This record gives sequence, structure tokens and C-alpha cells, in this order.
Amino acid sequence: GNSGPLSDEVSEAIEKGDLVAVGVLSGNRNFEGRIHPLTRANYLASPPLVIAYAIAGTTLIDFEKEPIGISKDGKEVFLREIWPTREELQEVERQFVIPAMFKEVYA
Repeated sequence: GNSGPLSDEVSEAIEKGDLVAVGVLSGNRNFEGRIHPLTRANYLASPPLVIAYAIAGTTLIDFEKEPIGISKDGKEVFLREIWPTREELQEVERQFVIPAMFKEVYA
């Protein structure tokens, strides 16, 4: 894949422990070994969820019940607290998504 090499320590731990290394990506190339030859389980997700899993550092998380991380002041942070609302997304669309871009490319 194009992810670059893993450190020797990580590669060795995966191989010695017979671990199933996991990747989460937003592209459609989520077959075994695409991200890295030692990545045996790959999941397709939306770009924001790819980032959420990266922040959490695991795919073994229930975003509804478990915090995605801990704030500087030691409080649990849940995905629902940082996920943008529909209104916030629509405002970004109004400001930055230009319909002419789509007409030019897809018309």
C-alpha cells in the first residue's frame, strides 16, 4: 500500500502475536493488504469516522457509550460532542461548496 513502513517493533509484534492489524479507510480499496501487507482487516467508513477511529486509536469502541478521548482537563469526550450538526455542515456548504464546480466537472 501507500501507507509507508511500520516500525520494526510493530511489525514484529503483529507477526509474533499473530495479531489481526486493522485499517479504517474512506476509499474503496479496502481489501486485505491494500493499506499494508500486515493489515488483515480493513473497514470502509466515511472520512469523519476514519478520523474518529484514529483519534480513538482502536476499532473496538462503541462511540455511543465510550469516550473517544480525554480532554486536557481530564473529562471524557464523546464523538457526539465533536460531531458537527446538520446545520453546521449546511453552513459550510453554503460558504464553500460552489455549484459551478459540480456543473463544470459533471455536466
